[in-house]
Formats: sequence, structure tokens, C-alpha cells
Amino acid sequence: MKTSWKGSISFGMVYFPVNVYTATSGSEGVKFNYLHKKCNTRVRYKKFCEACNEEVSQEDLVKGYEYEKDKYILVTDEDFEKLPIKSKKTISIINFVDEDKIDPIYLDKAYYVGPGNFSASKAFELFRRAMRETGKVGIAKITLSSNEYVSLVKPYDKGGMLIYLLYYANEIRRAENIPELNYDADIHENEMKMAVSLINNLSSEFDIDEYRNEYQEALKKLIQAKVEGKEVVSPPETQSNIIDLMEALKASVEATKGGRDADGGRSGTKAKGRRKSASGTGGGTKQKTS
Repeated sequence: MKTSWKGSISFGMVYFPVNVYTATSGSEGVKFNYLHKKCNTRVRYKKFCEACNEEVSQEDLVKGYEYEKDKYILVTDEDFEKLPIKSKKTISIINFVDEDKIDPIYLDKAYYVGPGNFSASKAFELFRRAMRETGKVGIAKITLSSNEYVSLVKPYDKGGMLIYLLYYANEIRRAENIPELNYDADIHENEMKMAVSLINNLSSEFDIDEYRNEYQEALKKLIQAKVEGKEVVSPPETQSNIIDLMEALKASVEATKGGRDADGGRSGTKAKGRRKSASGTGGGTKQKTS
């Protein structure tokens, strides 16, 4: 695995080298190219200089900041290196906090962290175990891709540690700005009991291997069918006749009482039950659930 960042972790007077690796790869779904609708020829994007009236390559590009209209100052890689930012090479732990006190909305990208060399493994493991013992996680700064991030450093159950980049407070849009959340729902006791029962029926141990990207699978089949000249027919959606919230809850609870199928999912009822349980927002309100 290619190293994304090399530096050190420091907390108090303790200091040891670490290597940071990207933990996620992002979407690996079907890739599309844009074609000219008129002739189905691929459209390519070119970097073009209007002043010189010529196409330019990536090697000919430099970074510029527009401080006035059409006036730029150049900022080179050497300029970035001169920035007096400690987090370029050191992950300095600012403080430790309870992990459950951090709102998940602040979590961004995840990275693996390992000791920078074998001699650093003892300090690395001591730091890791101490966080596990106290139930705390570290809050630090790290500079990646020409930007500084607040980050969360925590022990990882499968070995090593994880760093999560965090959004800054001013990068989070406030839930208070969503007008639909200003509702008043009258929830009946029996509705709550049914909803809890439904959740219990659909509960299991989390295993990410149970889930697959069905959209991408269907998309690949569609593409293959079009390549073979076959007609693509969309299956009709299943419609439910249940229009009452309580009826939908009862039917969903009954439908999810069965065991799990061989693939680890609910036997033919998981999606159906979820669709029915989504009906309505208030007690006694009748809404379609299909």
C-alpha cells in the first residue's frame, strides 16, 4: 500500500514517526465517457491558453491567485514548503476527548496509521493501548494536499490506528435550516411498540460483506444487454394496498418474523418491510406506503 503521508505523532514530550495510508478507495463503479450527441464521438477536454492561442500540457501549468480582476500572483511548490505550519510533518495531539462526544457529521475521510519504522513500534503501541484503556481519542492537526485539517486519531480494532479528517465548524450546514424538521408528531404508544418490534426483528450483527452495490450490478447487466442488442425491460414495482400507518407496522412486523436466508439477508421481506414502515409521519395519519 502506497504511503500518503510521512511524519510523526507527538503528545506531551513523546514523539515517534508514523506512516499514513489512505484507507478507502472511493467508488469503483461503471465509468462513462461523454460523447457528442450528433456523431457519438468521444468529447475530450483540453487545457487551452487564450493569450497564446495554444493547448498547454500539465507540466506547463502553475498555480496563481487572483488578487484583483485578471491580476495574479504565482504560488510555487517551494512557497508551499516555506509555510510555517507545524502540521506538515507532525501530528501534534492538541487534546483528548470522549469519542462519543464527537458528532459523526464532522467525520470525513479515513486513513490508516502505522509506525514509521520498527524502532517506533513500542511508543506507537503504547500510545494506541493507552487510548483504548482510557476510552479517549486524540484531536490533532495534519496537513494533506496543501490544506490543514483537524483530525481524530483513534486505535483500530484490527491493528494500528485510524485518522479521520474532520470538517471545520463553518463547513457544516446546520440542520436547523431544514424547514421540514420543524414538525409536531403525535406518536401513539402502540405505534411505538410496533416500530420497536419491527426494528428488533430486522436487527442483526453488522457485516459489511453482506451488502453489495445492486445498482452497479444492474447497470452492468443493462450495458451487456445493450451490447448484445437485447431489449431492456424494467420490472414493474410492487405496490402495497396498506394505507394506514398502524396497518403497515403490523404487516411489517409479521413479514419480518422469519429467519435469515442463505445470503445473510431477510428472506424476501427485508426491503418490503422497510418500505411499508416508512409510511406516514404522525400518529393516525393515513398516507400511502408504496
